[in-house]
Amino acid sequence: MIINLAELSYKDKIEIDSNINFPEEYYQNTSILSLDDIHVKGYVSQNEVDEVVVRLQVHGIMYLPDSVTLEKIPYNLDFDIDEVLDEVQNNQNTLDIMELLWQNIVLEVPIRYTKSDADNLKGDNWQVINEDEVKKEIDPRLQKLTEYNEGGE
Repeated sequence: MIINLAELSYKDKIEIDSNINFPEEYYQNTSILSLDDIHVKGYVSQNEVDEVVVRLQVHGIMYLPDSVTLEKIPYNLDFDIDEVLDEVQNNQNTLDIMELLWQNIVLEVPIRYTKSDADNLKGDNWQVINEDEVKKEIDPRLQKLTEYNEGGE
């Protein structure tokens, strides 16, 4: 979505109220699986020193892999962009909102995200257990080590 900044010479601000769809090539090298219903609302204006001011509200759904099960799960996006740009695309009178929006979406991606209940996680030949269960299920071959540790304390 390209904004023509020449309009700011005769307007106070350029209003933006749009739904944005990102092509798959945007999120190929990220943990983002897909983006849905990205709605952007706000404006682009110019301040007293001719810097471009961008103020946007972003809402939508980002799909991420569950950190434990790798299942595709939704993650709600709800953030604001408030940036002052002093140089705009090699001094041209255009601004690509998609690039600015994408940079801010990538910053919103959590390092780990899961919806799973850790107490009930199981898979093929694996299961998440808590510490109490580990202490109860001591391998008989290691029983002598447990006795040795208890005596040394």
